[in-house]
Amino acid sequence: MSTNVPIRVVHTGVGPVGCRVINLLLERPDLELVGVVDADPQKIGHPLEEYVPDAKGKNLKIEGNTTACIKDHQAAAVTHTTVSYLPDCIDHLRELARAGVAMVSSTEELLYPWLRHPKWSQEIDELCKQHGSRLLGTGINPGFLMDLLPVLANPPAERVRAVRAERVVNAATRRGPLQKKVGAGITPEEFQARIATGKFGHVGYCESGALLAAKMGWKLDFLSETIEPVISQKSVKTDFVDLKPGQAAGIHQVVLGKMGGKEVINLDLKMYVGADDPHDAFTLDSDPPISWRCDHGVAGDPATAAIVVNSIDRLLAVTPGLKTVADLPASVKTVSFKGLDFVPYY
Repeated sequence: MSTNVPIRVVHTGVGPVGCRVINLLLERPDLELVGVVDADPQKIGHPLEEYVPDAKGKNLKIEGNTTACIKDHQAAAVTHTTVSYLPDCIDHLRELARAGVAMVSSTEELLYPWLRHPKWSQEIDELCKQHGSRLLGTGINPGFLMDLLPVLANPPAERVRAVRAERVVNAATRRGPLQKKVGAGITPEEFQARIATGKFGHVGYCESGALLAAKMGWKLDFLSETIEPVISQKSVKTDFVDLKPGQAAGIHQVVLGKMGGKEVINLDLKMYVGADDPHDAFTLDSDPPISWRCDHGVAGDPATAAIVVNSIDRLLAVTPGLKTVADLPASVKTVSFKGLDFVPYY
């Protein structure tokens, strides 16, 4: 947005990632945090500084009604860090679509909701266009490392035949809820039982494959996802898990996409306690070949919070509707962050 007036932002979801988002919003002079919402009755009415110490002196209390908060504070944008699955927040998304705001969400299935929820996607898109709203699902993965980044890397190639992306994460360095989310410390039998629930593993992974295919111009005839346990061979103790040999240390999850019987997408994720050689990487089978690797990997929690906040002004720059991360423009606005000048290039 070409204005010196800060963008007024309401945040929803005061969890671990949400608190990181709030901290970043408080530090950005081009953004003004004007309201905070959470669905937990135990949090509503409490000063925000109880959960985010840096909010001390901001006179912000946690509210319970998103629409009222947006209207009362005349917000133009909403950051949303609540749940992973779209069915769990569809009513909230309808509410936000009617509110006339730009909403950036970390809900993983919202990355490419046309894959599993085409009717809802059409409904939300139409509501956004009717009310002048913009809704976006983003994150570091899904949303950048294994989907958008390979898409951004393909212009120098004459042709791209296939994409392979790999992510290895040592879950011991991550927050406790994530260690439990990947099944660290449970038996192989419990691991299989969790898979059977349909709500286990890295959420939004097939959405990464679908987004990648759509933006590469590939019409897939096959898209599959497999999840297997990584079994610990040694004892590992973290602040949250006491892992014994024979227990699950985490997940090995793979998404494969085929076109004309040939594999064109291979997304390989290993996220487990004690993982060696953590890294993020992708390779384009292309002319010329293109590859990228980040040793040690990108820390997911701070990166997710940053990509949510850094998407606000770029989302406001596009037309109303339900958007993907590949629809946003690059930003050329220089802002001051903790006293340092930088240009967010994407």
